[in-house]
Amino acid sequence: MLAQPGDLSNFIVASTREQATWVYGLLRRLLDTPLASRTAQLSELAATIDAHPDRDQILDALRDFWSHHSYVRVIAEAGLPDEIFLVRELFVRALKHLMPEDEVQGDLYVLLDSVNLKEQDARWLASLPDSLIEWWAPVFRPSVGSVLTASKLLALRAASVALSRDLLTLGSDDDITRSSFFHLPALVERVVRQPADFHDWETQRDACLAELRHWNRQMEEEGTSASLIFRLRLLRSLVARIDQVLALRRPATDVRKFAVVVVHGFAAQRSLGSIINVSIRRLARSVVEKTGRHGTHYIAQNAKHWRQLGAGAILAGVITSFTALFKYAISSTISAPFLVALGHSLNYAASFLLMQAGGFLLASKMPAATAATLVDAMDDPGQDHMASVRAISQTQTIVTIGNLLGAVPASIAVDRVCYALSGHPFLTSAEAAHGVHMLFPLQSLTIPFAIVTGVFLWLSSLATGWTANYIAVSKMEPAICHSLRIRYKIGSRRAVWLSHWVKHHAPGSVGYITLGFLLGAVPILVALFGIPLEVRHVTLAAASLGYAFDNLWLSGALTRHDVILSASGILLVGFLNIFTSFALSFLLALRAREVRESKARRFLREVGQEFLTNPVSFLVPQQDAQ
Repeated sequence: MLAQPGDLSNFIVASTREQATWVYGLLRRLLDTPLASRTAQLSELAATIDAHPDRDQILDALRDFWSHHSYVRVIAEAGLPDEIFLVRELFVRALKHLMPEDEVQGDLYVLLDSVNLKEQDARWLASLPDSLIEWWAPVFRPSVGSVLTASKLLALRAASVALSRDLLTLGSDDDITRSSFFHLPALVERVVRQPADFHDWETQRDACLAELRHWNRQMEEEGTSASLIFRLRLLRSLVARIDQVLALRRPATDVRKFAVVVVHGFAAQRSLGSIINVSIRRLARSVVEKTGRHGTHYIAQNAKHWRQLGAGAILAGVITSFTALFKYAISSTISAPFLVALGHSLNYAASFLLMQAGGFLLASKMPAATAATLVDAMDDPGQDHMASVRAISQTQTIVTIGNLLGAVPASIAVDRVCYALSGHPFLTSAEAAHGVHMLFPLQSLTIPFAIVTGVFLWLSSLATGWTANYIAVSKMEPAICHSLRIRYKIGSRRAVWLSHWVKHHAPGSVGYITLGFLLGAVPILVALFGIPLEVRHVTLAAASLGYAFDNLWLSGALTRHDVILSASGILLVGFLNIFTSFALSFLLALRAREVRESKARRFLREVGQEFLTNPVSFLVPQQDAQ
């Protein structure tokens, strides 16, 4: 039995804290009861109260307890975020899991939050018989004053969030009085006092939801942030809760539905995963879209474009040969780990930025962008998906080959110049031997190192997409172009040039700088913790292998065995770099765009079958594509 008759008698004369302790124990015992017998226990409690000689006083005491002013918090806040910024909300929720709290201090919200309600409790409440709901409804039904206070609090909070400057700038007009949220508090108060005007609230609610949809469309076009996504979701939840609270004033309203909403809110509000998942998924979608736009530049469209990409890939390989040269020079002249990490990072970043400035392509940088483009094509029924796959694969092949054709011969040529000037190859014999043996697929850690490098490539693509998204959502391009301060300092023409550079080149630059520091600094930093990690980047490894080959050739130590194994290692590194980066980007794009798993699997099966039927078409463009 949940409560004895003597306990019920004591509840009438108990202090507020004693009553709260009794209610907490009652709820705890009820929730610990298996679902199969929980309804019977609650019915038995109602029957015990009905049979008690002080029935009316007990019910009055229960109503007084639940009419505490903190009941407004239960109505207005259960399940809704406490904060209006994502990071603060995550911190508050994490803190609730760690910090103790006085559950019976007199705050009903704290008491209900502490009993650790679950989703199954909400489903159980929804399944209760109507007779039992009608018996308990007078105890828990909020008063008119509580409904008025809760709805006004919700409306004031919604107006405060909606009228923040960054949300207003998403609209086409900065006149805040035209916002559907501006007059919300006054309207809500009137509807609570005059329930017959509920239709006015419905009109205003629809206008608020239309404004939210407009903001969502603006963010899809111009970019977004996790903070904006979080606040728009909060606004939608606030409008929905106002609708539910105002409906309590209508005679035909089913109070059970609102009680289920409250229990569901308490069950969900301590969760960190749900709030992160929704916000990050929307942000990931925007980042993926921006990355996909850059990916279209990496797909050859015609014969002229093929020649341009091939020539650019060869030149990128030539630049990488000097990157490898400086890498060896830094390692041999600097001993301090921090300075080596900084030197390698700056060396890589500078070479990548030089490639971008010249419009040269690096094969390993393409997969993350083209994966997002491919998912875009999957979402568009008007596009030939298989043609997109072929175009991406063919371009990837020609750029990879171009990088290798540029890197290896250029490295050998540079090494011959060093030999002519100094009388010996650039690398020592030990360095050359290590440069060859480290690429042996089964005799070294080339495979895991190449996979980790693929992860670095994917992370750099996220930096590219995030930067493009930030530039879009902050309207940086028009701000630079039209800024009077910038125009005064550098002139109108340079301001226009700078705005164009920021839009078209800043995201790629940030991605390349990120990649440079990931490749240059992370292996050395993790080595400080005893974790062996080396970079296995296909173009950089090929350039390094060119220096090693030339040294061993000149000394007569180069063998066919070494050439075959190290060359196969280069091919394996290239495959793993590209596959890892592409796979991670493809999975992220699928999740961000909410593509069904069945559709993705069907698409992959079609690609696999087509590749087995005609593998050459994925590597070399057909005659009609020329």
